Amino acid sequence: MTDRTRTVAATTSLVVVLAGGTLTGRTEGGADDRPAPTPVTVECETSPAADVTTAEGWIGYLAEHPDTVALALDDGTGGTLGHRADEQHPLASAVKVVHLAAYARAVADGDLDPAEPVPLADWERWYLPGTDGDAHPRALERLGVSDPASPARPGVTVRLDDMVSAMIRESDNAVPDYLRDRLGDEALRQAAARGGWDGFEPPTMLGTTIAMFDPALDDRDAVWEAARRYATDPAYREQILQTPVAGDVFTRMDRIQRFGNTGSAVQLAALHRSVAEGSFGAGADLARAHLEWQQAAPPGFEGLGFKGGSLPGILTDAFAFRRADGTVATAVILTAGMAPEEYAEATASYAHQQLLVAATTDPDVRERIRCAL
Repeated sequence: MTDRTRTVAATTSLVVVLAGGTLTGRTEGGADDRPAPTPVTVECETSPAADVTTAEGWIGYLAEHPDTVALALDDGTGGTLGHRADEQHPLASAVKVVHLAAYARAVADGDLDPAEPVPLADWERWYLPGTDGDAHPRALERLGVSDPASPARPGVTVRLDDMVSAMIRESDNAVPDYLRDRLGDEALRQAAARGGWDGFEPPTMLGTTIAMFDPALDDRDAVWEAARRYATDPAYREQILQTPVAGDVFTRMDRIQRFGNTGSAVQLAALHRSVAEGSFGAGADLARAHLEWQQAAPPGFEGLGFKGGSLPGILTDAFAFRRADGTVATAVILTAGMAPEEYAEATASYAHQQLLVAATTDPDVRERIRCAL
């Protein structure tokens, strides 16, 4: 298969941008000297011009697109902001935090061994080349796995925990389906529920992508069966590999969304918070270590956990900021329906992440957002 056969835009959101200076405002100090929250009153002014390449411009973007954006912000000390926070919204790869939580719980229960050597072939049975923004090849490069053309490749194994790291760091799309197939749907539902996310129904990254090629797939069960067939039926796999994507993928995102990869900003924030503060229970430490892999946090915080995602026109991010005193701030933004040029600029700059950090640490910024919405 060549790039001429299949091109689907990147499905990942990889880098947390913590550069400051874009928005002015207060930054919280350490936990011991942090004053009690006080009411903040900001005179609402005209929002800045929409510009997804700057944090300031994102306030303008929110003002212009209130019906396609969801927000859930909580500074952990009483300051909150919600906008369409309980409404179901496409999640893209941000949903993988559920698979991580289920994996971590299975390890804690002794059902999975993070050091288990998994044949690379078992991982790649769930991989559809050319549809993940090169997340899988970049993960293999980081892990030092042999070149695809190497004769040694058929015997290569990868530690299970390293596979999971690829799901979070590079946002590999094959790992969540591998985990779903191995753990079962109920394990995913229970993990989500332990984190405060009730009613979770597992999606399939592979199956919804196959649905882009096969219009006959028309419901949640059908796309999961297609994914499992791709993983086990070489003839069907070859058929999909040789099928091009027709038309503009930006106009076909509704087809992906109908198969269930949705959730609310509140649900996503609840699971991140439970992992960060430990209320998730057994497995929280392992899940938190994966989410905090970048080991970077704004001033006043000890840890920053993160998982985001993107699909054409869809941009999602969820953060958990952990303080030394045990309090946790969370910030979630879910955006859909972005125009192609705006989406391209947003995924090149990740300026919305700077806005989330500022809104979490500065009540004045939260009030500016509240005014805009």
